[in-house]
Amino acid sequence: MIKKLDGQFVVPGVKLGVVEEFMPGRGTTEVDGTVYSAATGVAAVDSTRHIVSVKASAGPPVVPEEGSTIIGVVEKAQEKMAIINIVVVDGHKLQPPFTGMLHISNSSPRFERFMGDVCKPNDIIRGKVIDVSQRLSGRILRCTQCLNVERRRLADDFGAGGNVPS
Repeated sequence: MIKKLDGQFVVPGVKLGVVEEFMPGRGTTEVDGTVYSAATGVAAVDSTRHIVSVKASAGPPVVPEEGSTIIGVVEKAQEKMAIINIVVVDGHKLQPPFTGMLHISNSSPRFERFMGDVCKPNDIIRGKVIDVSQRLSGRILRCTQCLNVERRRLADDFGAGGNVPS
């Protein structure tokens, strides 16, 4: 069973075999003598060492941090700000794009009255991230273990603790 899985795409929970055949390697887990995939990726079988592993197909997501250089496409330009779809962060392409905001006061070294004078929809811009505080509060959840980032609608006191009944 394991030999035909060699090179196959697997997701977490896929049964790869039993420990009598092969020992679990990186990206796998063993439960009651059965080896399962613990990662999304490609199964690899080492017949000489009798180890089965899963080579992850993706690492942790790339997220803009303060100081990151970004390339983005202007989605919408309002009077005092523009919504930007960030497609590249520090040379790494994002899929899907990350959404950011450009305020008119940070868009040019000189005074600008309207954002439409700075950029228009579908313009490609390059910039430097100067503040991520909005990203980390209110709508974004970030796992400290795997760095997974997800958007959610959250209560204002989310993370304050003490509100969960026992």
